[in-house]
Amino acid sequence: MACDIESHKLHMCELRAQGEDECIRSLSDKPAYECGNCGARANEAKNLCAPRALSS
Repeated sequence: MACDIESHKLHMCELRAQGEDECIRSLSDKPAYECGNCGARANEAKNLCAPRALSS
C-alpha cells in the first residue's frame, strides 16, 4: 500500500503532528495494525503509512 499525499492526511503520524489527539484515540481504541515506519497503532490499515497486521 503506497502512502500518497491525499491519504497521508488521515494517517496517525500526520494527525499526531496536527495535535488531533481526540481523533487519534478514536482511530486507535481497538488497534489491529501497526505502522512499520513509526510504530503507531490503528484500528484500520488506511490510517497508517506502512501498515502491518498485529499478531493475535
